[in-house]
Formats: sequence, structure tokens, C-alpha cells
Amino acid sequence: MKARSPWMIKSSAALLVAVMLGTACSNSPSNTTPPPANTGTENKTNTETNTPPPEAKEATIEFWHAYGEGEEQVLLEEVLPKFKEQYPHLTVNPTRMPTENLEQQVITAVAGNVAPDIMRMDNTWIPKFAREQALQPVDGFPDFAALKDASFEAPMSTNYYDGQYYGIPLDTNTKIAIYNKELLEAAGATEPPQTMEELADLARALKAKDPNMFGITIGGVDAWNMPPWFWSLGGRITDDEYTKATGYLNSPESVQALETIMGWHDEGLLAPPILAGQPGTWEGLRGEEGTAATYMMINEGPWFFSILGDAVAETMIPAKMPNGPDGSSHSVIGGQNLVLFKGAKEPDAAWQFAQFMSTEEIQVLMAVKTGAIPTNRAAAQADELKEIPYLQAYVDELETALARTPSAEWDKISQAFQAAFEAALRGQATAQDALDAAAAEIDGYLARS
Repeated sequence: MKARSPWMIKSSAALLVAVMLGTACSNSPSNTTPPPANTGTENKTNTETNTPPPEAKEATIEFWHAYGEGEEQVLLEEVLPKFKEQYPHLTVNPTRMPTENLEQQVITAVAGNVAPDIMRMDNTWIPKFAREQALQPVDGFPDFAALKDASFEAPMSTNYYDGQYYGIPLDTNTKIAIYNKELLEAAGATEPPQTMEELADLARALKAKDPNMFGITIGGVDAWNMPPWFWSLGGRITDDEYTKATGYLNSPESVQALETIMGWHDEGLLAPPILAGQPGTWEGLRGEEGTAATYMMINEGPWFFSILGDAVAETMIPAKMPNGPDGSSHSVIGGQNLVLFKGAKEPDAAWQFAQFMSTEEIQVLMAVKTGAIPTNRAAAQADELKEIPYLQAYVDELETALARTPSAEWDKISQAFQAAFEAALRGQATAQDALDAAAAEIDGYLARS
């Protein structure tokens, strides 16, 4: 058994008190998908497993989340009443946590043995908490295999660490291409390009008409904005088992992918946000007040449409990312998962709640009411969601999207990745040298994962 590291032991007393008070006061309603777990349980559909046994005992489930105000309202007024109706012997006690310093509050709660039973957690945090033995593996719970089969592979893979699954996907997101219809037509197209080569040609055509126009917008060199382009162009960060970066991040294919992006930058095809320039992605795509749009496309998540709504409904075209050398695109997976803590007082009841939240009915409800992208495959294709015009492009992108490296050292890995891409795009290093250095650094972090 691994020893607990200092960050799990040395907790802040002030944060611990805040977490305990917050709980007490909440009485109001990468690259490849891991192998399937061998649970030894019979596969049943989610809807078949949510009937409480005759001997069901009463229990209260402590649930932490960081839903926004609108999402919390749906949870309290619609989701939890449905759960109570189906499971009258179970009560969910939800606590809305502040997003600021949330990770540190969870660390403090675990160290003080006051963590909840279940939490909606950012998917990149899971390896870190799993390594510190703060989370329960869930692949041994009843009907996990059926739940896994019903979920999109990439969101499910974000729960996989060191041979086991430590959570299930609750809501997900990814990034797609969003085109300004007017500028796409100005570049000579009526439909979004299907390949990266076609996109670059359109960007060149637009640039030839107006040097102040940009056909390709990458939001930055960080490990959230850059991977959809790097992966789609043939790059990789690690091997399939996430054990090494050398030979992958600095492979000929990865170097070529970065050099392609550098070439776009040298040609003036990339919009200023690639190196933190202005205007920002949304402003350049839509046009700032009193100025015309200058960006033909951006790569963005579903919040673009859910926030702007009717203001962009007629002027923007959502589409899958253009395909790269392998004939597909590979965007990045974001989102939140449900995890059970090691010291959960009601683990079985918490698992029933997790199963309930993953059912088609609840996933559709949250999608319709909050815009959350379902992780349940059937829910993503439900008729009710056909009324959300931008959603299908995101669902399609999920099929080939990839998770960020599931490592307890992800923060440091992402910093090394960003530093390499920034050095290359600023002309401070060749693509090969930048990726060689980053691969060697990341190897060290993976060895500690």
C-alpha cells in the first residue's frame, strides 16, 4: 500500500473548518480507451438496476458538487425529487461547493476524514486523488460493466487510473469547429471544410482577400486548446499505457504536426490568440462592438452556444473538427465525473445515486434544462435533444475525442507541453528540440504517476 503524501496530511485548519461548516449547513434540497474491467457481475441495463431490494435500509448520501446556479436549481427541483420517488428509503444531502480553491478544500476534507460519500469532480483530478488512496474503485460495484458499455468511451476513460476505474462520467464536453458563415463564404466555401488541408486553403484564400483576416483560430498553446489540433494532425503525447512520452511526443509524426501549426503561424493564417494576442476568440469570430469579425473559425466548447444563444444562431455554423492524416479528428475531453471517497459512510447508496444520475432519463433532463452533453450514448441521441441545433456536432466529435493524459502529475505534464509549444511558435526552438526536451521532462513525471 502506498503511503499518503504530504499534501494529503498537511491540511489547513481554516479550510477544514470551512468544509465541515459547509457540510453541516447544507440541509436544503489520450490517448486510447482502457480495457474493459472484469467485474464478475451480470450485465444489465441501467434502468433494470434501479429497483431497491425489499430489505433496503434508509440512508443519507452526502453529495458535493459545484454546479452553477441554474444547474443546481434543476438538481434540487427536478432530479432529486425523481430520485426520492424511485428510492424513498434514500435521501441525498447536496452541498454546493465554491469553485475557487475547490481542489484544496477536497484535499483538506480527505485529510480530516470529512469528505462526502460522493462528489462531482473535474475529470483531471481523479488520478491525483486515486494515487493518494482517497477514492474507491467503482469497477467492482454491481452493474458497472453495463454502465460502462452505455457510456461514451472517451469520457469513461477519464476515470481509469493504474488498472482500475475510480468514477463514472456524469457530464462531458469537447471542442468543435465554429465558423462565421459570412467569412466562410468570403473564403469561397458554403460548407465547413472536411480536412485540415482544405481549412488551410480557405485560410489562405481569405488572407489573400484581406490581410487583416484570419482563417484559423487556436485559443492558445496550452494543453486544453492545442491538443485538438496536435492530435488531429497526427501528434501524440504518450504511449497507449501512458508510461512514456519519448518516442511519442517527439516522434516524426508529432514533429510534423507541430511544424504544420508553425507553418500556419509563419504564413499569417493563425489568429492572434495563439500567443495571447487580441481580439479574443469570441470577439474575433463575432466582431467587437463597432467592428467587423476577423476570424473565420474558432475551436470552442458548447458554452459558446448556451451562453450566446439566439445572438449567434443564424450567423455561426457548428461542425466537427477537420480531419487529419488518419481520416479523423481528435478533439479533447472535458467534463465532470462522479467519484466515491474511500471513507464514504454510505458507499452502496452513493453508487445507486451514481447509477441513477447516469440513466438516459436523467441525462436527457440535464441536457435539455442545462445544456450538459450526456455521457450516456442513448441519451445523446434522444429525440428531445434534436431541438438543440448545435448539440449533434459535439456528440459526433465525442466518438473520436481523446482524454488528457490520466496522470497524477497532469498539472506538471501540461506545463511542460505548453512551454514546448510556446517556445516553438515564438521561434525560440525548433519543433524537434522543443518536443525532445518536453518528452524527457514528461517521462520523469510519468514515472512518478
